[in-house]
Amino acid sequence: MENIKISDLGDYRYLSEITASPSGKKAAFVVKKADTKNQGYDSWIYIVDFRGEEVRKLTSFGAESHILFEDEDTVLFSSQRGDEDKAKDLEEKTVFYRISLKGGEAERAFEVPYTVEVIKKISSGRYGFLATVDLNRPEDQEELEEYKDYHTLEELPYWANGAYFVSRFRSALFIFDEDKGTCEKVTEPLFAADGFEVWEDKLVYTGASYDRILPKGNGLFCYDINTGNRSRLAGQDEGGDLGGQERSQAMRVGLFGCGKGNGGEPQVIFAGVPIDPPDGRRNPDFYAWSEGAVKKAADYGYTVGSTPTGDTFLGGGRRFLAEGEKTYFVSTRRSKGKICVMSEGEIEELFDFHGAVDCFDRVDGGFAFVGRTENSLQEIYFYDEENGQCRQITYLNRQALAGKYVGAMEYAGFVNSDGVEIDGWVILPKDYDPAGTYPAILDIHGGPRVAYGNVFFHEAQVFAAAGYVVMMCNPRGGDGRGDEFADLRERYGTIDYEDLMEFTDHVCRLYPAVDPKRLGVTGGSYGGFMTNWIIGHTDRFAAAVSQRSFSNFLSDFGCSEIGFSFDVEENGGKTPWTDHEALWKRSPVAHACRAKTPTLFIHSLKDYNCPLSEGMQMFAALKYFGVPSKAFLFEGENHELSRSGKPLHRIRRLKEMLGWFDHYLKETGL
Repeated sequence: MENIKISDLGDYRYLSEITASPSGKKAAFVVKKADTKNQGYDSWIYIVDFRGEEVRKLTSFGAESHILFEDEDTVLFSSQRGDEDKAKDLEEKTVFYRISLKGGEAERAFEVPYTVEVIKKISSGRYGFLATVDLNRPEDQEELEEYKDYHTLEELPYWANGAYFVSRFRSALFIFDEDKGTCEKVTEPLFAADGFEVWEDKLVYTGASYDRILPKGNGLFCYDINTGNRSRLAGQDEGGDLGGQERSQAMRVGLFGCGKGNGGEPQVIFAGVPIDPPDGRRNPDFYAWSEGAVKKAADYGYTVGSTPTGDTFLGGGRRFLAEGEKTYFVSTRRSKGKICVMSEGEIEELFDFHGAVDCFDRVDGGFAFVGRTENSLQEIYFYDEENGQCRQITYLNRQALAGKYVGAMEYAGFVNSDGVEIDGWVILPKDYDPAGTYPAILDIHGGPRVAYGNVFFHEAQVFAAAGYVVMMCNPRGGDGRGDEFADLRERYGTIDYEDLMEFTDHVCRLYPAVDPKRLGVTGGSYGGFMTNWIIGHTDRFAAAVSQRSFSNFLSDFGCSEIGFSFDVEENGGKTPWTDHEALWKRSPVAHACRAKTPTLFIHSLKDYNCPLSEGMQMFAALKYFGVPSKAFLFEGENHELSRSGKPLHRIRRLKEMLGWFDHYLKETGL
């Protein structure tokens, strides 16, 4: 049995966008695979027929996405199949094709003069779609040529991860008429749409309008396609205020769906979080709009739409569905990604899946979903409502792991010094010998409202394959355990740090073969923050790799796309002008003068979530104080490097990390 290699990333298939046909007897889904030659990802559409559980590849060009069933045997999708499908310089367009499931080649259907993000069918030949509009863009062609050379910034956020400057950019909702070839804009110019659903002859959508700074809250709206009238259903109105509501009614509206109430009346169910709630809660409950009023439908207090983290999923799909009197949604519960169901104010798990559900859709007889487990990459599964059983339908990734050693996630949870249960896992190298001696790596998740779970994690398997004991846990501040567990406001680097250190002690006791003098630590985003914090507070780690990190709450406020919002919330409303001393003390760079751990910093140049300046502050501090350090920066990549970066860059990232750890924990040299 072979060890997993870094380059195995090129063999993995990533499944997403599972979409049911009108009858539910079939479903289409997207399969992506790394294209190492062109440094991108090929993308195809597959069909599964549940009557015989037949799975077949529908398209073969390698550039397909945006699945939409127009009828039982016709699929609409976007693609670029020739030069005529590609947008020219300073131009945008998305080209759609139709293909019959009965056979034949795909035929060009129409093109839309925008980069379509989401598209849904309204009626025959009419579609709703979301696309980003640049309100700064000049109309005149000569001015447009010059426009490439400058940027005007008037708002917060002024840039977005991987997208560069976005001041006066808005995600807008449109209606496209295929026969007329026209695009009708539904939302107002300054409105930023989050998502939408087609509901009979209406479009229901969420978002907010702003002119200076993106507001904390948003609203739920309805557009009547026949009359062109817009109305607010919940939250802020399209002007950004509360439309006569009390401040207590302001909220963040999350995922939603359109269905029916107990009496058969039309209703919209949505996950919502009140703005600045007095009890500090920030995980959503469920609300229902019906007959002009909003009422709470159910208490929940966990994240909605989340799933355990990893590095082997790529793409989106449905995570929320309102169907009749029931609402189905994906949620992280403890360390598993579940499909949950809400009915008559009660919420329960639909079934137990030992892994993570990434997306799902209702099909005939049950649900089809994309799932990950601890010893398997993504596959399509079917949950049979009649017998309550779940079975695997596809085996597209079977060969990728055939003959490979996949280290089991051995549960290593413990009760911390405050009496709180902390979930943790250990992955052991192949042929692990309890009588031997092994280096170990503590791998910290991002977020912090994220969770590790019982899913395959390529990075951790690579470390184990290289002879390391891998330690992963879900410290306080993470997802899946409710609001009280997740509340880290004004406590970054305190209770979470204690949990991570106690977990490391616990693993060293459970596995005496772990050499306490050869411990490494790594993490990305929040995990990078904690890596930076750890090296300034303990010398127990012999090497560290800090990835896409932030290090200074004072500078991050103005440099990060979420600094003015996320940082302020996490610090209890404090800003650099109201309590700079508190923010400085909570910043890892403030403690860098005590660091002694050799540290590698990995950052992407288009990461505006945790901007380059944040990682480089720590790098500069360590260099100044004589600590061995190195920075490795990736051109063209953003915060998602480890999950969706160019295949070559994802491979090089892991090689750099492994080389750093080998040098300091194995003394094999770089």
